[in-house]
Amino acid sequence: MPSFSPLRPADPRHVGPYRLTGYLGAGGQGTVYVGESPEGQVVAIKVLHARLSEEPQARERFLQEIAATRKVRQFCTARVLDADTSGDQPYVVSQYVEGISLSRLIATQGVRDPDALERLAVATVTALVAIHQAGIVHRDFKPSNVVCGPDGPRVIDFGLARALDSTVAESSEILGTPAYMAPEQFSAGVVTGASDMFSWAATMAYAAGGRPPFGSDSIPALFQRILNEEPDLTGLTEPVRSLVVACLDKNPAARPSATDVLFHLLGHGVPDPAGEAPGQESLFPLGTPPRAGGGEGAASRTGSPSLAASPSLPGWSSLSGSSSLPGSSARSGPASLSSGPALTSGGAPLSGSGPVSATESLVGPPARTGLRSRRTLITASLGLVAVGAAATVAYIALGRPVTPVAVIRPAVVPGPTTPVISPEVTRTLDPDPAYAVAYSPDGKTFATGGADGAVQVWDAAGRRVTASLDGHTKGVHAVAFSPDGRTLATGSDDGTVRLWSLPSGRGKGTLTGHTGGVGSVAFSPDGRTVASASRDRTVRLWNAETGDGTAILNGHTDWVDSVAFSPDGATIATASHDRTVRLWHPAAGEATAVLSGHRYWVFSVAFSPDGKTLASASADRTVRLWDVATRKERTVLAGHRGWATAVAFSPDGRTLASGGYDRKVRLWEVASGRGTGELDGPADWVYSVAFSRDGATVTGVAGDATLRFWGTS
Repeated sequence: MPSFSPLRPADPRHVGPYRLTGYLGAGGQGTVYVGESPEGQVVAIKVLHARLSEEPQARERFLQEIAATRKVRQFCTARVLDADTSGDQPYVVSQYVEGISLSRLIATQGVRDPDALERLAVATVTALVAIHQAGIVHRDFKPSNVVCGPDGPRVIDFGLARALDSTVAESSEILGTPAYMAPEQFSAGVVTGASDMFSWAATMAYAAGGRPPFGSDSIPALFQRILNEEPDLTGLTEPVRSLVVACLDKNPAARPSATDVLFHLLGHGVPDPAGEAPGQESLFPLGTPPRAGGGEGAASRTGSPSLAASPSLPGWSSLSGSSSLPGSSARSGPASLSSGPALTSGGAPLSGSGPVSATESLVGPPARTGLRSRRTLITASLGLVAVGAAATVAYIALGRPVTPVAVIRPAVVPGPTTPVISPEVTRTLDPDPAYAVAYSPDGKTFATGGADGAVQVWDAAGRRVTASLDGHTKGVHAVAFSPDGRTLATGSDDGTVRLWSLPSGRGKGTLTGHTGGVGSVAFSPDGRTVASASRDRTVRLWNAETGDGTAILNGHTDWVDSVAFSPDGATIATASHDRTVRLWHPAAGEATAVLSGHRYWVFSVAFSPDGKTLASASADRTVRLWDVATRKERTVLAGHRGWATAVAFSPDGRTLASGGYDRKVRLWEVASGRGTGELDGPADWVYSVAFSRDGATVTGVAGDATLRFWGTS
């Protein structure tokens, strides 16, 4: 039997391109349905309250927050697939997980025994590690947002609470479920990953005792108990009990991070951070379990001996304990033309830096090596947990046959002129996906930028990695070769641009100055200038030899997602979340045109090889072609069933490739705008596409951690 009800007479039958097939329930945020995507995938669709469609800024904030959730690894979560607030029925689409909520499971089958509770704790805190690693704060973790499916518990609605909260930030409305909210959520404090850990602990207490640890009556009574009284921890046993006690600390700074809790549950303690961040210790020293504070039902207080009050694991704790999200960077000032900071390498000016050893250039300095080792341990542990999570079905006695989590049907061929083409070769990018791909001018190599901060250089013929360039501390969203192929520029979420000497892989220096992540980099045709686009709403121009900043392009009113030079170097094009494409004069640092037409964010821009046409890809699901000379829109290419995220021209300029959230790369004839091919294969959205230099191959990187190659013949 399905776990949803038939549609009611008043329910809609379609929302956007999705066909609704069943009713799941309703809550304070909206109504949830089961539906089917145009590709035949079973999905969950939450139709939100119409207030989100009433105010443009609220829509923008909402979509911006939802976009951030796409970085979350999905092994213990239900990933957000799509969102649209343009109509009268704003909605969010996520993976559909067959099963029942934890709240319903406890109500119908009773509390969890110690073994089942420990499995539940491992699976759910693993999901929080993944969510916090992506810079997301759930804000509404509770039993009804844990779905117990056939492959184990999944956490749902992550990021949605944060997105909705951004639309009511200036109201007196309380967002969340009071019985599971942290003290700071009642007292207007900063909500961080530590707040999620309080809610996680309250949920574990509920699963063990059958009732929320602070009760479930009136909000004023809950407010009083959560702020001032001890929880009811009936039914909790070790090792979960001590962790719940620690996470229910009234002081957010004293709570362990999700990673700390996960490692302790796995029996590893927390990795020794020695050599990675001097002066910091783990909340749980290796081999030392946390101690429960007080007697029965006691929760630890600030300064109590229940846990060491030292900072938690460097790097990871900052993710789980930070409310920083994309878009929170400092705003740029008035439009100006000024010089930026000088290029640095290891903290010293480039001109005075000495030679860098091959070891340093390829694997980074000792501190970075330690971080990579820790990442390997964490990745291995998460992989182990992901496999083990499937075993949690043993305690989910559903008492009825279980239908598949999702049904994927073969893609429908749009027509005889747009054949579906399968990839010739697929490479798995273990363990993380790549965000960017670019070919060298001679076509012999290509580079990818990874979600884990690594940059890889590949042999194009053998399709194998020849060098790994380590230095960035966050995901690398941009890679670009200089015209002579001797330098590689990379841009990262860490706010820096790095230059690398090829083929040695030696680091040439770091360009610093952006106050937000860098999403795009480009070289001028003469190789003298590097341009970088950032979430700080600016584009910076740098001298590629000295690293000196030569100009800051101000004008966009939101993130700048992409930057490209025209083939003659006379024009720079930029794409932004402010829905516009801008053209600039590089020498003067002035905008020469604003191209408007897209209804949502513009993610990518690219010039045709002859410089006459500019292509742009947008969250409005279209790709647009612009006449550069007249500054007019020429053609709208409609076909993507999700956000269009990337564009690239073939070397002869006759074909355009575009990638999108619909897990497709599409080929278009530039002259006519006709679709000529649909490149199939990715199981997640396509981040970046590039043509080989002979035009015979399209290469794409996707969120399913694959690198794919399609023949265009």
